[in-house]
Order: sequence, then structure tokens, then C-alpha cells
Amino acid sequence: MSDLEHLMQAALNLAELGAQISAKAWGGDLAVTYKADGSSLTQADLSIEALWRERIKRQFPSHGILGEEYGSDTGSSAFTWVLDPIDGTRQFGTGLLNFASLISLCRDGLPVLGIIDLPMPDARYVAAEGKGTTFAGRTVRSSMCRNMAEAVVSLANPDSFRGESAAGYQNFRSAGRVRVFDGGAPAYGALARGLIDICLNGDDLDAYDICALCPVVQEAGGKITDWKGRSLSFASSGAIVASASPELHAKVLDRLLPNG
Repeated sequence: MSDLEHLMQAALNLAELGAQISAKAWGGDLAVTYKADGSSLTQADLSIEALWRERIKRQFPSHGILGEEYGSDTGSSAFTWVLDPIDGTRQFGTGLLNFASLISLCRDGLPVLGIIDLPMPDARYVAAEGKGTTFAGRTVRSSMCRNMAEAVVSLANPDSFRGESAAGYQNFRSAGRVRVFDGGAPAYGALARGLIDICLNGDDLDAYDICALCPVVQEAGGKITDWKGRSLSFASSGAIVASASPELHAKVLDRLLPNG
């Protein structure tokens, strides 16, 4: 087993542990509290990340960890785990299904492994550098759509687009053949599966929202960057966009910021 395969198996084990906790919590009596910034928080968020951190520290003591709930622990190796125990806690806490657990491993800051775990349908998108993307155990590919007019477009929560990104959002309100809204991380998985062609998110993202999406999209043939076309890393935050093909991505960037 290669080093990357060993790391992937560890990530899959984390995903299984997290899915058990979140699925049980979702089906129970959910209690939602709110952080200082107004975002939702549940005990499941805290329990999952605490368990993940304990397992990572035990198995990979030299690795760094960056998580949404407990912050950053700097490691001594090139590897950093980037964790979001429940991405979409707002939806999770209101009994909706478009949430996911996000697990990524970055090497020298760049995502080389990503999992978008969907606990309720008990399925996950899994990708690693040079290994392709799988969904529910089968290899998937993006649609490779090149034509904006034929694209299926996923737009994030309108409240997430502020300032300059608000204009970009308006530029896409009528774009494509079909538009869906507030799909969260599962929409990026659907892009890797060929069901969505463009995913657009606004300014409210942090690295733990972003890193796991990157290998899933890229290994399926898609392209994901910030709105200026820059590659993403564990230092990234803010608005991002993904497209089913590099050709479509160039057109999307031009439409997002036509004067940029």
C-alpha cells in the first residue's frame, strides 16, 4: 500500500466515524446554538471534530490539523488535515439534507486528498491526487460541458454574495439552462458526477469549506479556483467557482468579473 493509499484509508475511517455520529444526531432531537458570528452549531459538530482530531493525532502525530470548530494545530511534517465536521450546519440543524462532512489532506498547503461525505444517503465522493474521483465506489467524471448556454448552474445562498461578488452573482442569475440554489458542498460532488456544470460560492468560505472540494472536482476532470482564477490551498478563503471543464471555466471567469 502506498503512502497516499494509507492516508486515504485513514481518511475513509474518519468519514465512517463522522457519518455515524451525524446521522444519529440528525434523526434525534437536534439542539442548535449560535456562534458569535451568527452561524449555527450543534453538539455533533463538536463531537465529530474532537474524535477526528484524537484519531489523527494518535495515528499521525507529526501532521498539522486545521478544523472549523477547534482551530489550527501546527505540525512538523508537510501534511495538514483540513476538517469541517458538518458543512451546512444551518441545513443540518433545521432537518434538511444538503449537508456534508468534509475531510481533506494538504501537502505543502495544497489539497491532495478530499472526501465529501453524505451521511444520510450513506454515500461519499472520494478523490486523491492521480487516483481519480469515485462516488459510492464507482469512478465518476464531470460532464466536460463547454457551452455556458447548456450548463446546469448551482448558485450558493444569495446572502453569501457581498460587495464585488454580488455583481458576479447577478451575472449568473440568468446563466445556463437550469439553475439550482444553496446546494452546498454536495453540489461540488454533483459537478464531479456530471450532474452540475458550474458551482458558484460567495465570500463566506474558509479553507475548511474549500479544501476537500478541490481534489473531488479536479480528479473528475473539472476546474476549481477563486474568482480570479487562482489555485486554492489551505490559505484560501472567500469566493470560489468550479466548472465542468477548463474551457467552460475560462468563460465563467470572464462573466464573473468582466472588468477584472
